[in-house]
Amino acid sequence: MKARPVKARAAKARAAKARTADLFALTPVLAPPTAQVPVPARGRPRGRPLWYAVVFPRLLEVDEPIPALQRLSVRAQRFTSFVSIEAPNALLLEIRGSLRLFGPLVNLHALIDAGWGEEAPVSSATAPSSLAALWCARAGHRLLIEDPAHLSARLAQLPIACTAWDAGRLRTLRAMGVTTVGELLRLPRDGLARRLGPAALQDLDVALARRPAPRRAFVPRRRFRERCDFETEIESVAYLQNALEPLLARCAAFLRERQAGVQSLELRLRHRMRPVTRVRLGLASVTSELRRLTDVLAQTLTRLELAAPVRALELVSGTLQALSAGSLDAFTDGNLKRRDTAGQLVERLRARLGEKAVYGVCPLPEHRPEAAWCRVQELRIAAAGAMPRADAMPCADAMPCADAMPRPVWLLDEPLPLSKCEVLQLREGAWVLEQGPERIESGWWDGKGVARDYYVARQAGGARLWVFQARQTKLWYLHGVFA
Repeated sequence: MKARPVKARAAKARAAKARTADLFALTPVLAPPTAQVPVPARGRPRGRPLWYAVVFPRLLEVDEPIPALQRLSVRAQRFTSFVSIEAPNALLLEIRGSLRLFGPLVNLHALIDAGWGEEAPVSSATAPSSLAALWCARAGHRLLIEDPAHLSARLAQLPIACTAWDAGRLRTLRAMGVTTVGELLRLPRDGLARRLGPAALQDLDVALARRPAPRRAFVPRRRFRERCDFETEIESVAYLQNALEPLLARCAAFLRERQAGVQSLELRLRHRMRPVTRVRLGLASVTSELRRLTDVLAQTLTRLELAAPVRALELVSGTLQALSAGSLDAFTDGNLKRRDTAGQLVERLRARLGEKAVYGVCPLPEHRPEAAWCRVQELRIAAAGAMPRADAMPCADAMPCADAMPRPVWLLDEPLPLSKCEVLQLREGAWVLEQGPERIESGWWDGKGVARDYYVARQAGGARLWVFQARQTKLWYLHGVFA
């Protein structure tokens, strides 16, 4: 009869021990699949993430820390493609895949720490879980943990303030006598869930790498956009150019960090009583060079007349585009002076004469000379003597073959009828028809059909003209002049 109380007391003791057991020994909830993978020969499972966390104490003194964190995230993408922002003053980098490129963890961690520049000093740590790395960085412990089995022992020394939980939770824990994460982990899970809520247990499981925790990756902006407000209104274009130089420098750095370029910029000038003035800065080709951006701005501002004093300005870039191989120079510094290119000449002409005054010409698959070309804003300047290939043209018919008549460089906007005197000289032999006829008969489908016989005629003074005779009216026209 006495065996029953003994067994009951033993069962009660086992139940109490299970309730007060260390949280480290509990079976993890929602364990990731990699937890069941056998450990490889080197001693740690493959495929687990490795997080680098960094805290910037100086950002707590900034009114708007998010823009600063975004700029630092772009800088961090030199080491990894996955960067996550943890407001208000921390970043998280997933660096498992970067170990092969930058070497062992000690070297990679030191490289990232050295890359923050003026934001130093910083507090950083590395761990297999994002929260563990973040808690260590907040506590100021520069720990480098690669094996998840070591997390529990290393986190036990951290103060509970590193969790950044709300003040109510922290007061409850301090009232219970809990001051470190290790003391927190030794408490019963059921009691913690009742006192702190299930979210606290989830954070603990994530910190111990027992539970996955997806994070939102930082995606850099597709355009540069920055505004500058003035304490006093600006009435002079010269002062406006001085205020724009820092914005252009940051725009060039923005493009260089993304290895991209732009072909247009827009300057927005804000006035007190007038609508916004928009000034477009066009570029002949895609570029990220500060020198070209500054040159185009200077040339454009020489023609600008302020309609009213400027109280703020905003610089907005066009869509980012990939830089071509010809625009990348690995052996020269961006501050060195280099010779001007043809593209810069075009940009200066456009800035002085207007966007529509300088343009490129693109051939079209059309036999009628006046419809065989079109104007384009993008200029592709080829080397001297370089001719485009026939397969690169929109249509092979647009390229004159070797036996075809030459085409004049100067083509009139519309054919000019020849005077009676000129027609008489043509018929009497004063004008020599050197080549022709070349018959062009096309356009019947769009209502602008032509039927012409073209000739290359030379005047008595030596000038060479491109003339044709309309087959229906028998009238003669001048359509072009050779050089």
